[in-house]
Parts: sequence; structure tokens; C-alpha cells
Amino acid sequence: GLLAQDWQGKWIYKADNKKENHLWFRKSFELDKVPDNVFAYVASSGYHELYINGAKADDRVLAPAVSRIDKRVLYVTYDISKFLRKGKNVIALAYGAGWSMNDYFEYYGQTKQAIRVQVYGEDESLSLSSDSTWLCSESYSRNTGRFDFMDMGGELVDGRKYTDQWAKVDFDDSKWEYVSELKDYNPTLSAQMTDFSRTLPPPLTPPSEKLERVGEVYRVDMGKEFTGFLEAKFDGLNAGDTVVIQISMRDSSSVYVQATDTVGNQIIEEQKQRHIYIARGENGETFRNRFNFFAGRYIHFKCKMQNAKWKIREVKGLAISSAPEYTAKFECDNDLYNRIFEMDKYTFQMNHTEGVVTDCPNRERLGYGPEGAYQTAWGLGLPCFNSAAYYVKNVRDWADVQREDGFINNVAPQVSDMYGCVLNGTAILNLAWEHYRMYGDRRILEMALPAGIKWLAFLQKYVESDMLTRYETHGYFLGEWVSPGPVFEYGETEEALFNNNCAYAMTLEYLIKMQNVETWIADLQKTKAALHRKYYNPEKQIYLNGDQVRTAWALYAGIVPDSLREQQENHLLELLETQRYLNIGSFGRYPFYKTVLNTDKYAGILSEILDKKTYPSYGYFMEKGCTTFPEMWEIDQPNSTVIHTSYTGISAFFIKYLAGINEYSCGYDTILICPHPVLQLSHCSAEVETPYGQVKSSWKRENSKIKYRFEIPFGATAKIKLPDKAGKVVTAGKYEFQ
Repeated sequence: GLLAQDWQGKWIYKADNKKENHLWFRKSFELDKVPDNVFAYVASSGYHELYINGAKADDRVLAPAVSRIDKRVLYVTYDISKFLRKGKNVIALAYGAGWSMNDYFEYYGQTKQAIRVQVYGEDESLSLSSDSTWLCSESYSRNTGRFDFMDMGGELVDGRKYTDQWAKVDFDDSKWEYVSELKDYNPTLSAQMTDFSRTLPPPLTPPSEKLERVGEVYRVDMGKEFTGFLEAKFDGLNAGDTVVIQISMRDSSSVYVQATDTVGNQIIEEQKQRHIYIARGENGETFRNRFNFFAGRYIHFKCKMQNAKWKIREVKGLAISSAPEYTAKFECDNDLYNRIFEMDKYTFQMNHTEGVVTDCPNRERLGYGPEGAYQTAWGLGLPCFNSAAYYVKNVRDWADVQREDGFINNVAPQVSDMYGCVLNGTAILNLAWEHYRMYGDRRILEMALPAGIKWLAFLQKYVESDMLTRYETHGYFLGEWVSPGPVFEYGETEEALFNNNCAYAMTLEYLIKMQNVETWIADLQKTKAALHRKYYNPEKQIYLNGDQVRTAWALYAGIVPDSLREQQENHLLELLETQRYLNIGSFGRYPFYKTVLNTDKYAGILSEILDKKTYPSYGYFMEKGCTTFPEMWEIDQPNSTVIHTSYTGISAFFIKYLAGINEYSCGYDTILICPHPVLQLSHCSAEVETPYGQVKSSWKRENSKIKYRFEIPFGATAKIKLPDKAGKVVTAGKYEFQ
């Protein structure tokens, strides 16, 4: 890291640049000797790639991770020692605008595309800073589109201007211009401490039969949905020929949102993910993304040219993710369960692309609270990935988008006036609490608490008669979202008001856990009582409409008095057994699973529902050919994207419920192992990485008995609760029970 006072470099930019252009920056310097341990620190309002003497400094892409760039910019530290040499050297950067060209960041005052560089040798024999002596030039590529909601665009690459020499020492930069220094941009600089974006091996290479030509269009099936870059090699193009590259998520003749073109009877559903290559007229010339990605499966190449004999020599898909290392395992003898578990993982990776978990990577790329936090974090991100650093960043992201009046923006870290509700603002508390439960580090609570207190003060301005009233309407005070139907509960509905009040009660609950304030305790009890009085129907014995979402919310938020708890749990069980599907959407996942996975009575019906392949179910996604989870249970809805976090986090059922691995105390020093053998399985096994090491749990049916095996890491203890047996407390070691 670099202390604030050690930043000598200035923010530099190209004064006459159009915001969509990609840029090159470079600075030559002489070394009498090569210092030991030289580090380059690079901050940029958009994306950058660092080169030293023509060599790329590392394999990261889309650096740095996304932040609220009008307020905070992350910098990346590079060890460049091995690239330097005695004599003349050059440091060079490629730059793409990324989020700095987004309308909301422009509105908040960030209108320049700028970088800041500092280089230090450990022995102080080298100190190099960005200033007005650096040179810059337009690159051979630029962004297409606005890099904004429903128009994230793509990239245009002009092969006629292509060169790979621009970052080398002997390149002639005499026609380049000097940079300007940016005086009015002073964001906080913070080290990027979360995982960087990278390409995932191996590249996607479709078989030759998946590359078909329909008229003037080549159509390529990449085999599965992915988020990332494209690398395509062409033969037979003339200089100036233009290849338009369009992306589709689906293979269908139905009419979808922004279906802008057709290939035969197939729709090209590009959603403005359009890339352009202008040929230089050589065989083997290559289009490759650098500073804007896409999401989809079907790639379409259409050429505007004089010679119709062009062809595609090679196509590669480079999946990109910033998700941390995957550390969990689950396996059982039900193939559908295994496939759902793997798809949950892959969907998370494909929506975790720029250092933030987003809703969808094709048209929004926004970090909404309900999709990126709650069930996604508790059920998947924390137990299955090494996510400690990521969620620390994400909690800070939510603090960064808080207004002075306490309101927390509906997405983070981007500043965007998109749909939301109480769940969005309270995501900062949810993430901090679940992180604390996983890792036992109270510092994240201390980080979240001040923002949470201000958020509560904002909400309480709208509390009347102990209940939250609507502080917004329509899409800004949402209830449930994309439950089967699909159901969209806007702010004017009573269901939305009920959900937001339950989320308000949950907000108080989180804050009380972090800081025991008597007034908050009193407010919470009064709110629970008021909600019970208003929404419980004693004749029907239900809350509001009595559906799965409302019943789960009432149970999880503590609205249900102890005397009625078993009645409401049984009502939820009856709903599941009668409907035989999950009548929940994106926003209701967390209270639902927190409720049903906390008691034994739902094991049988949940296992049956998750073994289904009919609508609506996870198995239905498989039957319809999905390779990632879509936005809605109705995957053919015109406005449903196919890579989305609406339903991620189902891994909790497999890890926490079937195998039974749960945190019992904060930080996993005591582990609760409570497996649930179900009739659909003869065996299952799971592994979770905790701060103490790996926890393993498995069970297997043998004849009329069930054999259990557990492994507890050194330093931890476990409370083991087997069905119909008294609990046991054990220390580190390997255990077998039956």
C-alpha cells in the first residue's frame, strides 16, 4: 500500500479526448542500475492495463475494481522489478473509460478520464510520478454505447490503426501529445484489497459444427452462457471491411426485449451489446475485447464488405470473473442436486465481474442489495468462496453511496437512481452481520454501524404509529420481486408496505445486535406488535395474504408472537405441501430460507420441490437448457435476462441443510452440524472452509441405518445434532456415528 502523503503523481488526462475513446499513456526514463523491489501504484477513473517495456505487468483485466469513482478510486499495486533493465525504460498504460463515462458519474462531476501513477524503488533510487511530462495518444479502439442502463454497449476496434509496439522502448512517440493535469478531481485513494478480474481457464472453444453461416451472417454457439471477452480471427477481409458482432443470450424465434436483428428465423437479442471490427486486410487479423465485456452465448458476425469470401478462422470465449477462490464442495447421488449446486456457483462467478456482485452483466451491471447481498451472500458467497476481503469492500461500497440525509442509494458502488426498497439500504447491515458470523471479525460491524445509524434515522422520519410509511412510491418502495407469475409488487401495494415494514424491523434487529441501545429495543418491540395487530387475521390465521413470502417474513422478522409461531410454521409447511413449488422471488429468498432451513419439519417437502423439473423450479431451468440462473422463473419472459442473481444462494440447502454445516458462534470456533438425510438421497458429502480450516460432513444409508462422518479442524469445537438423537459436543478430529 501507499500512504496518502507519498502520492506525488498528478491526475493526468488527454485534454481534447472524447469520452468513448481508449487512450495510451507513456513515460520514458533512464536507469543507471535496476533497483530491488520496484512497485508501481496505478489509480484510474476508468479501466487500465499497465505495461513495462512492452510487457503486461500481470494478467488482471478491467482494473481496478468498481467503486464510487466521484468519491473513491481504488489503486492497484504492481511489482514491476523483473521488467526493468539498465538504460532506457518505458512505463505505459492502456486506458478505457469504463464507468467514468456513465451518466450518473458525469452528473456528480466526474467528467474526465484520468489516471494517476506513482513508482517507487525500495532503495529509493527510483521515484517516478505522473505529471505533465507524460505523453498520450488515442488508441485503436473505443467504446460503443453509453455504458449506462440498457446500453452498456461494446467496443470498436480499428485494425487499420492496430499496433502492438506502442508500449515498447523504441516506439516512435514523437507525434504524441503531452498530457494535461487534472486539478479539480480529489477522490479518496484506497488500495484494492479484493480479488481482481481475470479470465477463467480454459477458454470456450465451440466445435466447428457450432459455427454456422446463414446468408451473410456467421452464427456461433459458445456452448454455455458466459460473461467476458471475445477473441475472433478472420481471413479474407479487405482493408476497411466492417464486421459487426452481436450477442444473444437465447436461441429462439420468440420476440425478446431489444431484439434488434434476425438470422434466418432466429432473433438476435443483443440488448445493445454490439462490437465492431474494421479490417486492415490481412489474414489472421484478430478482434479482442479489452475494456468492455458482454454476457451471452450466441455470437453473430455480420460483414459489410466487397468480397464475400471472408471466413472466421477461430473463435474463443474468455469468461471473466472477479469472484474469489471457490472453497466449498458438495456431492450426492442425485444428479439434479449436483447440477443445481454447480450452476449456483457458476452464476455467481458470471455476475461477479468488476469487484461487485451485480444483478445482470449484459444490460445493467448494478450492485443491487437484494440480489448481491442477503441470500446470495449467506447461502453462497460466504460459505462457498473465500470472500472475506470482497464483502469488506462491499460494505464500504454501501457506506460510500449514502446521502447526507441518511438515505442509502439503491445500488452500490455505482450511483444510480434505480428501483429499490428498504432491503437495498439495509444490505450494508446484512452483509456486515453475515460476514461477522462467518469470520468473527468485529471491525466490519464497526465499519457498518455509523452508516446504519444514519440509515435508521432516515427511516424513522417516516414512522407513524410504530410502523414505517411509504417514503417512496412505485419502483422505489418495492415488495416482492419476480416470484412465480411473474409477480412485481410496486410501492402502492399493501404487500410492498408489509415487506418494507418487516425489513425495517430487521434493520432494528441488526443494529441491536451490533450495539445494544434501549430505544432501539423498545422501537423494535412496538413495531412488531403494531405489525401483528394490523396484518394478522385471526379468523384466517394468516398475515396479510398468507402466502409463502408474507409468512416467511412474519416468522423471520419476529412479527409472530411465540404463542402463534408453531401455527405459522405449520401454515408455511401446508403451503409448500399444497403448492409443491417455491412461491418466492428475489427479495423473499433470505427470510424464506433463513426460516425453513432453521427447522427440521421442512426437509422432506424442500427436497421434493428441489427434485422437480417442471415450472417453476431449478430443475425447470435445466430442462429448458439454461447454463446459468435467469432473472425470472418464466425464462421466456421478454424482459428476463438469462444470467442473473435473482435465485442464487440455493447452495445453502445443500451445504447448511442436507450436509448440515452451519456457524454456531461468530467465526466458526463452534460449529453446528445438523444434517438432514432425505429420501431422495442415499448419500451426500460437503466441505466448507472456515477460519479454523476445513469442516467435512457426510452421511450414507447402509441397509436400514445411516452412517455419519464428520471432520472438525484444530482449534474448533462442534455441536453435532443428529435426527432424533441428543446433541454431542466434540473437539477437533474425525468422528463416525450411526
